[in-house]
Amino acid sequence: MKIISLIGYSGSGKTYFITRAIQLLKSEFNYNIACIKNVHQHPIDKRGKDSNLYTEAGATFSIIKNKFNEHALFIKKELEINTIIKWLENAPIKIDLIFIESFRNLNYPSILCIKDNEEISPQLTSNVRMISGIIKPDTFNYKTDIPLIDIELDFQKFLKIFEIG
Repeated sequence: MKIISLIGYSGSGKTYFITRAIQLLKSEFNYNIACIKNVHQHPIDKRGKDSNLYTEAGATFSIIKNKFNEHALFIKKELEINTIIKWLENAPIKIDLIFIESFRNLNYPSILCIKDNEEISPQLTSNVRMISGIIKPDTFNYKTDIPLIDIELDFQKFLKIFEIG
């Protein structure tokens, strides 16, 4: 199971990268992919809805499935990210790849998503294997050996960098 972390400021293209990569990986390899997102600024479960009522009542897990075959899993417990990853490793569905979004200071190969060159230095870590995001290639002028990858145009390079496939 591969694990790839995405870091970057809000609006830098992390979610776009992940959604497009999922589509391409599903199409190319039919991978089962899990995503773990660290939400910093807003709740994700609406007050008064069943999932919220269950977690407010004390449920550790609240799993929702609707008539559209949509599912949601809410975990109402302080779990370390590595505990969640271990849980996914043992899930009843084999997971091929996990994207982790917006958890800093994890020791996993990372993609740094940026809007402009000034966002690189404060976020660059030894785990960053590639740079992506909404920056335009013609405005990228940061001196580094780390490649700037557009998931649409450079999917094969992404696969090679992270040894996927």
